[in-house]
Amino acid sequence: MILGGCAIQTIGMPGRRSLLLAGVVAALAATMGAAWLHEVRPRSVVKPAAQTVSTPAEKTQPRALTADEERFATALWAVHREATRSAVAMSFAGIAYQTENRDARAFARRIEPLARFFHDAEMQVRTMSPPASLSRTHGQYVDAMALYANAAAEMLKFTEA
Repeated sequence: MILGGCAIQTIGMPGRRSLLLAGVVAALAATMGAAWLHEVRPRSVVKPAAQTVSTPAEKTQPRALTADEERFATALWAVHREATRSAVAMSFAGIAYQTENRDARAFARRIEPLARFFHDAEMQVRTMSPPASLSRTHGQYVDAMALYANAAAEMLKFTEA
């Protein structure tokens, strides 16, 4: 005993928990240090082919349209502009029928002009003569107009039942 106080107790040998905690902290610190070193190291100049990224300057610019391609694109755009509006109108007509009133006659009145438009648009696009470079696009657009015309016709059949 020391005069006026208690003796200082010695800690002794660390227990298992203390050693385990110290080991986990050391492992985490080593992992964090390795990750930090990985991030700050300079990147190698040579990259594998799978990792190369093309910059905007390396991308090739699309070629200019020929006069025939421009003519076809302009004619198709005139149809497309109205087709987009009509497709949205047809979707809204179906949504309105389902959510509002379920009036088949009102639904038919909204769909009839759209069905006529898509039928006429399909015929108009079919008669266009595309340049060879746009023949695939032309075929896809004819198919799309046919699908819309068919969908509108099916909607009208539904109103007749």
